[in-house]
Amino acid sequence: MLKVIKNIAFSIFLLGLTAQVNAQELFVFQNGNLKADNGKVAKVFLGVPVKVKKDMGSSTKVSIHGFLDGTNVYSSEKKELLIAVLDEGFKPTTIKGTEVELVGTIEKELLTENGAEVWEEHEEFFFEMCTQCHAAQAPSHHTMIEWEALMLPMRGFAKLDDEENSYLLRYLKSNASNGLVKVKH
Repeated sequence: MLKVIKNIAFSIFLLGLTAQVNAQELFVFQNGNLKADNGKVAKVFLGVPVKVKKDMGSSTKVSIHGFLDGTNVYSSEKKELLIAVLDEGFKPTTIKGTEVELVGTIEKELLTENGAEVWEEHEEFFFEMCTQCHAAQAPSHHTMIEWEALMLPMRGFAKLDDEENSYLLRYLKSNASNGLVKVKH
């Protein structure tokens, strides 16, 4: 009986992995490397949405859209949120102007179907830090640039170091009204 239960559990696990890869859009669950066919790498940051192109076993071939400035790729033309940094030799495909598509493989374990899961710890930190003095606003109530301006004075009040400030600002920008996370109404 125990063997049957283990087999069922393992089958469910494999189905979960297959469903994850077959999803149309996944999210980078932790910073990772996107490896192009020529072996060059792009560092991809937490929360970036990726479109699945092909399941390759322990990795997944994906595409990422963004806007190129030198070796930096941003979520928008206004360069409000850095989503990837390209190694020399990583060749994105130009779509129009500075809009590009990055294609490569990324380890499957760095991806998730659940966008909310990506931001759970960040959200807890946001509420912990930002409700000490006032009610916290929903991140989607402001744009990325508005959050950047709002965080300037709040950083001092909350006594955030550089790492904490970057951590919190990435969450706020990614979940802003024009951020990576698309709020469903």
